[in-house]
Amino acid sequence: MTEITSAERAYQHLRRKLLSGEFPPGSRLLYGPIGKQIGISATPVREAAGQLAKEGLVNLVPQMGAIVRQLDERELREIYEVRLAIEPFSAGLAADRATTKQVESIAAAALRMQALTDKLLKSSADTAGKRISKQFDLADYEFHMAILRATDNRALLRTAEQSHVLARMFSIDRHRYTAESMTATVEEHQQILAAIQEGDSEAAARESEVHIRHGLTMSMGA
Repeated sequence: MTEITSAERAYQHLRRKLLSGEFPPGSRLLYGPIGKQIGISATPVREAAGQLAKEGLVNLVPQMGAIVRQLDERELREIYEVRLAIEPFSAGLAADRATTKQVESIAAAALRMQALTDKLLKSSADTAGKRISKQFDLADYEFHMAILRATDNRALLRTAEQSHVLARMFSIDRHRYTAESMTATVEEHQQILAAIQEGDSEAAARESEVHIRHGLTMSMGA
C-alpha cells in the first residue's frame, strides 16, 4: 500500500474543512498554523493549496497566499446548471449500473440523513444546530457522491464533484436546516434511491432533476 505524502494529507485536510464550512468564502488559509494542526510543515500545505487553486476552490493572491474562493449568485446558478446537465443523467446511469454494494452505500447515506432529521423532529428546536447541520450536509454530499461513483464513469465523477464542493462552500452559510427542509430533502432522496433500487433509469433521472432544481431555489433564497 502506497504511503500518503504530506502534501496529500494537507490536501485532504483542507478539502474536508472547505466542505464542512470551517474555511468560509473569503478566508485566508494560513499555511503554518494549518500545518501544525496536522503535524507537517508549511511547505506541503502550500503545495496542497496550489492543487485546490487548480480545482477553482481557492485563489492564490500575491503576498497573501490562498484565499477561499467567493462566488456571486450568477456563478452559483451556473454551477447548478452544470449539475442539472450532469446529475440526472448520472442517476439514470446509476440505476442501470450500480452494484449491490454501491446501492447499499447510497441507501446508507440516505439513512443517516433520515436519522438526523428524526433527531431534530424529536427535539423542541425548529432549526438544526451546527452539529446536526454539518452532519446532515456531509451525509447529503456522500449520497450524491455515492450515486456518481455508481456510474462507473470517472470523468462524470470529477466534474460533478467539483460543482458540489463549490456549491456547498458558497451556500453553507445561506442554508438554514429546518425540520421542514430536511424532511423534504430526505423525501426527495428516497425517491431517487427507490428508482435506482428498481433499476428505473428514467425515474431516477427525473427525480434527480426535481431535487437539484429545488436545491437551486433554496440556495438562491427564492
